[in-house]
Amino acid sequence: MLLAVFGAVLYHLAQKFQPVNVSPFLILTLAYCAAAVLSFCLHLLMPFESAPLRTFALPALGLGVAVVVIELGFLAVYRAGWNIGVAGVCATAGATLVLVPIGIVVLQEKISSVNAVGMGLCLLGLLLTAKH
Repeated sequence: MLLAVFGAVLYHLAQKFQPVNVSPFLILTLAYCAAAVLSFCLHLLMPFESAPLRTFALPALGLGVAVVVIELGFLAVYRAGWNIGVAGVCATAGATLVLVPIGIVVLQEKISSVNAVGMGLCLLGLLLTAKH
């Protein structure tokens, strides 16, 4: 989780400081080239057992599409003047509120009453945060 938090902080700082006069697609191209090189080098340093391409190609492509949509969304949000703290919280809380019903209905996941209360507080927090 610490790695995810560190990555999210680095991500939002990098997004916030992107120049507004550069094409977001050019920014994403350079970012993905750096990510591809880093990922491949890490794979060489820490290889995992390999699975057939057909078992992970479609989910990996879906992840790639999702990443582009997320990146473009945050570039647009920061260029529109959102604060770095508010944008991240709103996106995460909003995504969580959409994912919870999907988890319950589609994946048959269970939530406890404590989780439900926490999600209610997240919704309240989202509403309060979005008011800025």
